[in-house]
Amino acid sequence: MRPIVINGTVLCDPITGIPRYVYEVVTRLDELLTGTGLDVRLCYRDDGRPLHLPPLKNIQVVPLKAIKYSYNLFVLPRYVRKHDAFYLGLASDMLMGRPSAVVLHDIRPLVMNTDRAFFRFKFWVHCLSIRAFAQRVYTVSDDQRQLISRRLHIPTARIGLTYNGWEHLQPVEPDEGVFDKLPGVHKGEYFYALGSLAGHKNYKWIREVAARNPDKVFVVAGGKDLAAFGDDEQAVSAGNLHYPGYVTDGENKALMQNCRAFLHPALFEGFGIPPLEALSLGAQVAVSNASCLPELYGNTVRYFDPMDYDVDLDELMSRPVESPQKILQKYSWPVTAAFWLDEIRRFAAQ
Repeated sequence: MRPIVINGTVLCDPITGIPRYVYEVVTRLDELLTGTGLDVRLCYRDDGRPLHLPPLKNIQVVPLKAIKYSYNLFVLPRYVRKHDAFYLGLASDMLMGRPSAVVLHDIRPLVMNTDRAFFRFKFWVHCLSIRAFAQRVYTVSDDQRQLISRRLHIPTARIGLTYNGWEHLQPVEPDEGVFDKLPGVHKGEYFYALGSLAGHKNYKWIREVAARNPDKVFVVAGGKDLAAFGDDEQAVSAGNLHYPGYVTDGENKALMQNCRAFLHPALFEGFGIPPLEALSLGAQVAVSNASCLPELYGNTVRYFDPMDYDVDLDELMSRPVESPQKILQKYSWPVTAAFWLDEIRRFAAQ
């Protein structure tokens, strides 16, 4: 059977978003590979940055010396050809070669004007290479699958679905010391949101709603490095709105467990992990009625119009919701890892 090569360079980045998906798939897949005889390798660009992975038992880790752009264009493709391997890009990363498959988590730069022009151009070229070379394309919601099919003219039959999970927060110890950093924020009395301050996350909605509800407290956590999106001078704590910036997993867990409700006002998502994390921790959740969110979360959350700044939060949170148990079973890292084991068996046998 032919080897499977996974591109793991994204695991040199902080483990959030897409790196989180790759980390959870690789570490859980490693356990499932015991006794299968499958040859799975994880290659990464060895440029001095540490690889955020625990020791693996069954997946061979292969560092490849390369400078930034030469890695995907020359170094990794040469390795794949030399070993007659099947290439698997779990982080929307595509090589111009066959046989290969890629997870295209979302195509936001093709449909929203929230990224710099040069980035959008590079992403368009990247998507064209996926359409031309990938034997199989995957994405993380049916909403995104339909959008990819329309925009890139890829038949939906060629686009598979693979989901995110929530178990990564379960072993984390909540760090309630975060409340010492947030004077005026008390357990059970604040609305919480998490993510970057990029335009498609729509944290303007929270600013506007906070301004209209001075009797309520809001916390927005996440990185403030907006180099890819432009500056946001309003990302400062003021009055009833708190911007603590980046929070650790422990601090995030404490904030989710103790909030009055978790808010997710995004205008566009491929999947959107934070609401799933919040549901897994027992939080009440309200999300935008846009993009893939109604598809994924069904009746387990409340919905609001992401352009309506006059929403009545008390009325919103009084609406009944269903237990999240079914979606926590459906969107699960063990389920996703088992899915990839089956897919890798097929790739290796070709």
